[in-house]
Amino acid sequence: MKIIIFTSSSLFVKTVSGLTSHCVLAGIVIPEDYNYDLSGTIQYAETNNIPLLRINKDDLQTEGKLASWMSALHAAAALVMTFPFKIPEHILTLPEKGIFNVHFSKLPAYKGSAPLFWQLKNGESQSCLTVHQMTPSLDEGPVVFSQDMPFMSGENYGIAKARLTQLLAQNLGKIIQAIAAGKYNQPLETTGESFFKSPEISDLTIQWNEQTAEEIENLVNAANPLYNGAITTMNGQELRILEVSQMNVEFNPGTTLPGTVFHVDPHHGPIVLTTDQKLLLINILETPEGIFSGKKICAMGLKAGDQFLNLN
Repeated sequence: MKIIIFTSSSLFVKTVSGLTSHCVLAGIVIPEDYNYDLSGTIQYAETNNIPLLRINKDDLQTEGKLASWMSALHAAAALVMTFPFKIPEHILTLPEKGIFNVHFSKLPAYKGSAPLFWQLKNGESQSCLTVHQMTPSLDEGPVVFSQDMPFMSGENYGIAKARLTQLLAQNLGKIIQAIAAGKYNQPLETTGESFFKSPEISDLTIQWNEQTAEEIENLVNAANPLYNGAITTMNGQELRILEVSQMNVEFNPGTTLPGTVFHVDPHHGPIVLTTDQKLLLINILETPEGIFSGKKICAMGLKAGDQFLNLN
């Protein structure tokens, strides 16, 4: 079966060996605006003489170049592995079998462009690999494949994405076979539906006076590495926290304010009080000067009594 790939990330390159074992790549569609993640895809297409089409939003219109390009390739189906543009209905119906989307959540929960971030931030116990036939409605359509993936303790965005990508690669044979056979009549459930927008600065910022130690750890993990860590400030300087650990020790917080460095461990780093009167060890953080271990940032002058603050 010949298929077309829509992609704007490295997801295609990381699964291409599994794809080519089960189908023929008729062409690849990427956004016109270049991003570093696409360098491997471009190189693969050029090396293997696979038709590559760069498009913008206008190219998806009825008179745009995408429709005629796809029609000329005579592909039976298309697979979307992250893509920034909404695909209109007249494009969705071009391939005989349809166009199918790879989504990292158990739909209909966590619809939207950043499901993995929000699942981690919200402290969910698991994610899911879902492949579904696309319709004009966002993240809806019959399900081709669905498999849950429990999160590991302390798992960050990068590790979770890598594991879901591996899960996709392992199951591409089943997915392609199901598409070819038309076995995608599992209706999408309507219970538990939710939608989350792409995270904004406020969503990435630690609220020391509101968020518990667990909520801060979840945010830090969700923001690493794609969003460069959770945002905070100290002495008017923006910082990014990339890794924390909760400390299970008995202590008396006294009148210490949330966000304050309660203690400095010379072997590990700063230990910060949270609003639920728990302690967080800051393992890794980024300053304008670089990325440092908690131990090194203390050696550079961070001391007990210094306070992390919300971004103004």
